[in-house]
Amino acid sequence: MKKLVYILLSAISSYSAFADNVESTPIMSVSSSLESAPAVVKVNNPNASFIGSYNYYQNPYNGMLTGGGTLQLTESQIAKQNWAEKLFAGGTYNVFSGVVYNQWDGYYQSAGKGYGSTIFGQTGQLGGFSIGGAFSAMNPIGALNDQINPIIPNSPVSNRYQSAYVPTFTSYTLPELFLEYQYQNIVNVDIGYIDFGNSPWLSGNMYYSNMPVPTSYQGINVNVYAGGGWLLTALGFNAAQNGAEPGFVGVTNYNWLAQQPGYNNNSNGTVAIGAQYADNSGNYNARIWGYQFDNYGTLLYGDGNINFPIANSKHSFSIAGQLLSDQQWFQSSNAMTNAASGAGNIQSYAAGINLGWAYDKNLWQVNIMADTMWGPSDAWGGGAIVSPYTQALQVDPIFTEAWSYNMVTQGQPGNMYKLQGQYALGWWGQNLLFRPVFVYVDNNNLATNGLQELDLILEYAIPQVPGLNIFGAFAQQWYSTNANTNPTLGSTVPQNNFQPIEIQASIFYTW
Repeated sequence: MKKLVYILLSAISSYSAFADNVESTPIMSVSSSLESAPAVVKVNNPNASFIGSYNYYQNPYNGMLTGGGTLQLTESQIAKQNWAEKLFAGGTYNVFSGVVYNQWDGYYQSAGKGYGSTIFGQTGQLGGFSIGGAFSAMNPIGALNDQINPIIPNSPVSNRYQSAYVPTFTSYTLPELFLEYQYQNIVNVDIGYIDFGNSPWLSGNMYYSNMPVPTSYQGINVNVYAGGGWLLTALGFNAAQNGAEPGFVGVTNYNWLAQQPGYNNNSNGTVAIGAQYADNSGNYNARIWGYQFDNYGTLLYGDGNINFPIANSKHSFSIAGQLLSDQQWFQSSNAMTNAASGAGNIQSYAAGINLGWAYDKNLWQVNIMADTMWGPSDAWGGGAIVSPYTQALQVDPIFTEAWSYNMVTQGQPGNMYKLQGQYALGWWGQNLLFRPVFVYVDNNNLATNGLQELDLILEYAIPQVPGLNIFGAFAQQWYSTNANTNPTLGSTVPQNNFQPIEIQASIFYTW
């Protein structure tokens, strides 16, 4: 495994000699300085601007609508600084604080309530090097836990809501601590406790609607802009930290969340390589990735998108596709088959399509999506995808993923269909985004065949208070009349037309 990591990283780094030397554009808000900020060459190609002095790739709150600020110094200002000023007068920091509420149908367990803060900071660069990290404190007043997250007497499944992502317990964690090296806009290397934000099948820190940093990894990540719109990535890690759980360990979401009883085999980590392409017009992009998940499988994934703008109009249309192959290569066994006799080897395939319409720079969108997943009947899950680090987190790249249900989480092949909109409401503009979603499931599972789900997601960055964000999600499911969703619950829930509801609400403030 270690030799493979070294080979992958060496190979991808060799491309740096051919990279274009183009100034990258900042991706965060700009604070005022004593003199005007340096002139920035605007680059339409997102891959050309992915690496840059002010991009702070490891900042988990880069994707928020508002919040934080980044000081950008002119070349003359930098030239006057000593080494200490270069490190500490530059850089960036964010203080992320808030409260979150999560409810999954009352038949199961009580709602989870959590509060806390995460501090992220990164120094300026000295010779291309910088250091950074994040510290999280969740529910620091332990005496309040029993009051805000009470025990439910006679609960059939659990007497208290438990989640590492909406923590109901006191936790102090160090989700990030890293050394970063950057060479112009060509090479970016992070090593330590880090995130892989541009990797489609590793849960990213950008899932900021939850309280703690969701998942970080103990490993190394190398990004190289090879020119011509190509961004190349290689990564490797040997342990992960899930949400508010302290410490980096070899467990995955399959065994840590106990979604599948008995799947308690650890993983020694993952190596992966990826290539992403984007053209300068912004109308075409594609990516291809390969993952070797130790003790799980080998996943190959690719997707691409073509945008068709209409001349002299605010309208545009798009079409996207995705392909996937998940196989048990280079491994004689896996955690799934070791846990259940006769479960079968990993062998799955998937394909999807996404048709979209957008108006006024994507502020108004409508998308129609479909995915199909299949494999041999004697494979694990009848051809289900095995994804150790996105399972149960709702962050995998499958087009038709819903808030509460998706095929990867459930370990079920079949077909899913999705209708999704995104609207900037009224005079609020980009500050208030509303996303309604409807999905339909068509598979051979008696419990979920015919399942329908409606999701309503709202995100509001209050303009009068920069940094204050409100997030809300409501999910309603309708099962078919043949569904026998959870017989272990007995008479406490109806066996037909079972209608679970999930609600999440959050208020965050970011300095």
